[in-house]
Amino acid sequence: MNYDVSIKQGIQELGIFEKNYDAWVSSRDVAKLFDKEHKHVMESIRDKILPDISDDFSRSNFRLSKFTDSRGKNQPEYILNRKSFSMVVMGFTGKKAMAFKETYIEAFEQMHTVISTRQLSKAGYREMTSAVSRNISKDPRIFAKEANMINQIILGMKASDFRAINQIDDNGFTRDAVVQSKLDRLDKAQRLNAQLIIANISSQARESIIRTNFF
Repeated sequence: MNYDVSIKQGIQELGIFEKNYDAWVSSRDVAKLFDKEHKHVMESIRDKILPDISDDFSRSNFRLSKFTDSRGKNQPEYILNRKSFSMVVMGFTGKKAMAFKETYIEAFEQMHTVISTRQLSKAGYREMTSAVSRNISKDPRIFAKEANMINQIILGMKASDFRAINQIDDNGFTRDAVVQSKLDRLDKAQRLNAQLIIANISSQARESIIRTNFF
């Protein structure tokens, strides 16, 4: 797996997804990738793990959920974070199982980094739009122009083109498809642009400075 991942890639490759600023995976994906019957994974969680752990740990790390099976019936599943995942797969043995454990643990670590960086990127965007609003204009078209300038430099294209290429619909988030290294650069470029705007640097000069720093 490529560890310079995006949240979207994490979902596609291992089933890891973000919820409430944490990384999670379904017990179904764990069963599938470790070549286990899902019902056996569920039995292990219900009968061997949950009875022996504290209520606080259970509530924080195991989330009982439902999914619709191929017959249209609701079935139970557990949503696991890094801690509960590690507990569930602890007993899985064999060379293949060990390889998947290593991959998942690394992926969880990376996804946490991506989630954290995405939050920073959002903060950087707010910092930039605040600078635009206070020093240039409150016109939404100006916000879009500044954002597109940053996206062109860091992503090589406008956000609309990036969304189209990555098949992100109106309800999706552009940042979920941006790999971690570019998210970090996106955040820093937005913050630099904000400072340059506050310093009353022209648009052309700002773009030249940002390109020099992030090309």
